[in-house]
Amino acid sequence: MADEEHTALNYPVWTEYRTKNGLDPLGMQNSSVSLYQTLLPGISNVTLRMRYYGLYAWLCRTYAQKIGDTNPESWKRFIRRSEALYALIAYRHGGEGGVAGIEWAQKVLDPNQSGFIEFAMAAEPGGENYYLKQAWGAYGAAYRSQLFEIGIFAPSNEHKLPLPSKEIGERLAAVFESSAGDRAREFYEIVQRGDVTNDELDELRPLAPSKIALSGDERDLYQEILLGPFDPAYCRARSRRDSLLLILKIAALLGRPPNPEEIRWILFAGCDQKGRVLDLETPALEAQRRLWWIYHANDLCHVAYEALLKFTLDTLAEYPAGIALSRLIPLCVEKILETAPGKPENWTEFVGSTLPASNAYAADDDRSEFSFSVAIMKRAGRNDTSVCPPEIAWNAMRLLAILHRRVYDEDRDIATVLALLNPEPEAFHSLLTETRFLEAHTGDPFEALLARLLEERIVQRHLWVALQKLRAGDYTFLIERDEGKLRLRGKDGPVFTNPRLGPAITFLKDIHLVGDQGLTDYGAAAAGAA
Repeated sequence: MADEEHTALNYPVWTEYRTKNGLDPLGMQNSSVSLYQTLLPGISNVTLRMRYYGLYAWLCRTYAQKIGDTNPESWKRFIRRSEALYALIAYRHGGEGGVAGIEWAQKVLDPNQSGFIEFAMAAEPGGENYYLKQAWGAYGAAYRSQLFEIGIFAPSNEHKLPLPSKEIGERLAAVFESSAGDRAREFYEIVQRGDVTNDELDELRPLAPSKIALSGDERDLYQEILLGPFDPAYCRARSRRDSLLLILKIAALLGRPPNPEEIRWILFAGCDQKGRVLDLETPALEAQRRLWWIYHANDLCHVAYEALLKFTLDTLAEYPAGIALSRLIPLCVEKILETAPGKPENWTEFVGSTLPASNAYAADDDRSEFSFSVAIMKRAGRNDTSVCPPEIAWNAMRLLAILHRRVYDEDRDIATVLALLNPEPEAFHSLLTETRFLEAHTGDPFEALLARLLEERIVQRHLWVALQKLRAGDYTFLIERDEGKLRLRGKDGPVFTNPRLGPAITFLKDIHLVGDQGLTDYGAAAAGAA
């Protein structure tokens, strides 16, 4: 997966240097991203700890009460100093992940012998030896948009700075300050000074992200924000709540904290790898699970296409001087069909003969979508270190056939969901557009359909997508045209999108709904009330 391995979960870590991963070479990942943004609004892949929401609410109210300068540069300096201090607190406490500037804090604190740290310059916008490169820190790079999305922040009619909302923000600022006690005043004073001692950091340790009290108003309000009742008309809050409740249900099923990969596969299959059914009990949660099914099926669709792209690119690599498209496509088709146990007459026959596994998440059934995806991700590769063999390209076709069959045999209403995410039909490709493409050519000879798919949906689409990105200033061509020939410029391959599940799990752990043994008493009560 892009940010998740099949055997381990790697959470994002705030660092000074960030690489850009994934070119979305076929323009299909954007449909998955658009969909998961509706499933967990208010949480993103870079909002990594729940307590930041309370910290920012309190900082916003404190700034308004004690400083009141509406110059955005003053607010920026205040935010950056606060984040730098928070990183020092978190590192001094130890074992805190998901904290902006934690690597800088390590570099500052580990060699320090004096017990005195001056952090004002590291927080100065544009300064050297910065705690975080982003101009607005973690606030601007990650949390600001989500604070508005959840309703903790509200815009001002008089200036450009945010205000704590009356409904949630003021309450959250108050309970955060109450939990902090005298440490809130000490934190503010240290931010204003721009320096701190080790003893002061020790005093501020209870403000660390993992130190939300097991019982108290702060924890209770975080749970209310994430899982509380909402106005039925506010569908985004309801969607977030239902997705989090699904995570709790899965933790109850497994008897331990789930990882993101398990969540997406269990929601897709409706059971775990052992076949234990996920009992959701309520129509609302079952409806939310269906949305996650569509999201994951859409991801599997573009993974299959990206595997075919990688196979095509690896084949093109055999011709450094270039090869005509009219020769490349038949060559790819020939290689793929040579590995097939038999050539089907057409797509209808192929889908009919490709029987899906009873458990899509089964690891011991080579017909399951999980088994296909594992083989594809392990063997297709994304660069020259791995050459995609034709049997993996054939597996990608089999995966497409199973997805097509499940959509129609199980009466999956993908059109209602995916069509709403399709403002520009020509540019927006998804499981919906691809099943319609295959449906339109079910009677074509299979060899002709495969050739058409590789040419139109893989090669020509990549060139079109790369051209659109070039017009926006990005060069992402993996293939170049030159005097009637195609030449290889680079390689990319299959990658799953990352649907915010890692941070969501951490949030539930931060507020004591999920623990080492699965659901806590709080979590069981919340899941049972769903």
